[in-house]
Parts: sequence; C-alpha cells; structure tokens
Amino acid sequence: MHKIDIVYLWVDGSDKKWLAIKNKWLKKLGHSIPEHRGVTSDERYRDNGEFLYSVRSVAENMPWVNHIYIITGFGQVPKWLNTKHPKITIVPHEQIMPADALPTFNSTAIEMCIPNIPNLSEHFVVMNDDIFVNKKLSPSFFFDRHGNAKTRHVTRHLRGKKFGNWLDSANSYLSMLLLSTKMIEVLYGRKFYKYAPSHSIDPYLKSMWIKCRNNPIIKPIIDNQIKNKFRTSSELHRWMFGLYQTTNGRGKMYRARPHKSSRHKISDAIYNFLHWYKTGRSSYVCPCVRGHKKSLRRAAIFCINDSSDNTPEMLRENFDYISNRFSRTCEFEKPTPRKTTKHK
Repeated sequence: MHKIDIVYLWVDGSDKKWLAIKNKWLKKLGHSIPEHRGVTSDERYRDNGEFLYSVRSVAENMPWVNHIYIITGFGQVPKWLNTKHPKITIVPHEQIMPADALPTFNSTAIEMCIPNIPNLSEHFVVMNDDIFVNKKLSPSFFFDRHGNAKTRHVTRHLRGKKFGNWLDSANSYLSMLLLSTKMIEVLYGRKFYKYAPSHSIDPYLKSMWIKCRNNPIIKPIIDNQIKNKFRTSSELHRWMFGLYQTTNGRGKMYRARPHKSSRHKISDAIYNFLHWYKTGRSSYVCPCVRGHKKSLRRAAIFCINDSSDNTPEMLRENFDYISNRFSRTCEFEKPTPRKTTKHK
C-alpha cells in the first residue's frame, strides 16, 4: 500500500490579530481589491468550529493515513490540536511560500506551494476544513493499485457554450476552473470542459504536480499569482494538476453522483434508485444541513460549505449536526486533564 498523506489548509478568521492584518491589506490595496463578491467576505474565512470534527472524521474513517500536514499562518494553531502527535505537522506559510508572497489571504496561492512541504509523500490528498469523511474509506478510494489517482468529478451540460461567453459570465471560482481547463487544452490537447470538481477530497501525485507546475508556460503564471494577497478570477486552480495526471496516464476520472434531495421528489427517487451504489460512494455539498440530512447520511464524504446567506440559527444547526455525528474524541486532540478529587 502506498503511503498517503493529508494536507489541510486552515485559518481562524475570528483571530483579532489576523483580522487586523487582513483589514490593513484591504485598505492598502484599495482599488485593487478583487472584483468578485465573496472573495474577501467573512464566510470565506469564518471559523465555525468544523476543523475539529473534520479531523475526528479522518481518525474514525481513514485510520491508515500516513501523516497529516496542516498549512496555516500568522502563528495560528488550533487550541485543541495535539501538535506533539507523531502524525501531525503544522506547516507555516513561511516554510513553503516565498517571502515576497507574504502575508497572504489567498488559499489558491497557498495551494500552489503544497509540494514544498518537507517530507510530503508522493501520494497525498487535499482537504478543506469543512469536509468530513462519513464512512470507512480505504486507500483504494483515492488511488488504484498502481498508485494512479482517482479524480472524482461532476458533469456539466455544455450545449454549445462558447468559452469566451462562458468565461465572461462566470464567477471567480468557475473562472479559475475554466482557465485551468483551457491551459490543459492549449498545452496538452485534452478537453475536459464537461468535468468539474465534485468538491470532495482530491488525490494527487507530488511528482505529477511538480512536472505540471514547472512547465515553462505555466511556471511564470503561478510564480506571479502566488503574490496575489487575495484570490482573483484570473488564477489557475489546483484542478489543473488533477487534469494533468489524467492526461499523462497517472489518473482516471470517476463520475460522482450525489444523493438528490430536491423538491422534485419523484425524479429524485428514480435517480437515487438507479444510482444507489454511486450515491453511496460520492460526496455531497450543501451550505446548511437543513433539508439535506438524508443526502448527508448517504454520502461517503460531505462538505458543509458556508454561505453568506447562512443565519446564526443555520450555523448552529450545522455545528450541532457535525458535533453529534463526530462526538468521539480522537488521538489527534490534546488529552483532557483529569479532574482530581480532594479528600478531606
């Protein structure tokens, strides 16, 4: 079995020191602040306490993981984390990013530097702190017996869309995906426009990532974009490295089919029946658990992707759901001090 590491990106957006530095840079940039709504908004950085439960979900359902690397900055470390555990390493931004790129508030820029993590295994997966492992998963869920990555995707319905028109109407996230897909087409002749990430746990091979990044066309683009303090719509996304793996025979695309729970009850029931096995092996993403609990229970992996529309009540519902689902403490937490009883 190949050694497989996990890489997390984490930030505590409620930290006053971090907020002060972020606001300073927003003011300093002024007119250069990214144009798309949501790039600098609170929910992008809001810490709703999910990370603890994400790590618990890994301990419960992926105990075979070789090592967990947590990329963070500004001296932040989760208070509950047992940093002395041999499987845990905190990776400061300064360790993997050039000095002229710091400080950064740009997760895309940080991700571009993941292979710079010392001792990172050839096989690794990337997780966000709002993603949870819901079932027992084996290494073969992410890599085949030859060590090739299994990239899960959802399928787009293109129907004559022209790239230029598509890009003009896209939000920041979709723009990055489209530009990354276009780069693979231009350089390697493969078209992947009908594919989009399934918002799950994504597997990578370090050697493939580095080869793609070091392409003489791609390298200067990435070297420049990692200096962006905040995410922009014109950046390349790590999705490109997954496509590169597939292009070079070191990865394969697998269609994800999330369990449906919309207002169309009959069509959902038919879909869920026809794809019963696939829905149990796919990820599911939603901003709030309200109305989605059946699909969340069915998913192998799920993501509670915070939204600006989430009210304090919805945030409490989300927290209650994950804290009840992953209520058991795990080896990656600081031991709870024992209470001593005083004898008179």
